[in-house]
Amino acid sequence: MSRQQFQDDWRPFRDALLSRYPSLTDGDLSDADGSTAALAKTIAGRDGIEPAEAQQRLHEFLDGPMPADAYAAPLHDNAAVMDSADYVPAGEDPLADDRRFGDDNVPSTPMGRDR
Repeated sequence: MSRQQFQDDWRPFRDALLSRYPSLTDGDLSDADGSTAALAKTIAGRDGIEPAEAQQRLHEFLDGPMPADAYAAPLHDNAAVMDSADYVPAGEDPLADDRRFGDDNVPSTPMGRDR
């Protein structure tokens, strides 16, 4: 995830931030409104660390993988669709008809049973 994505729309990151920084509140996030500097200052005050260290930790968090809630936000739909190509094996047409597998109308056997 990028800091720009966070600045543009921080709301999908809310749950991940509140989990990562339990001392934060919804009001703190609203007050910062996507500003990493303001958010780091609040984190520093709440956690009793230097603002530079809080800023560094926040940037490390934001440079990591995007939280699932944020990735699933409608804002990121196009990116998710583009990323889905990574999961299609080479040579497979994602729009191909899958009826050739022939098991669409066959019920699955219950777990632990062979028939």
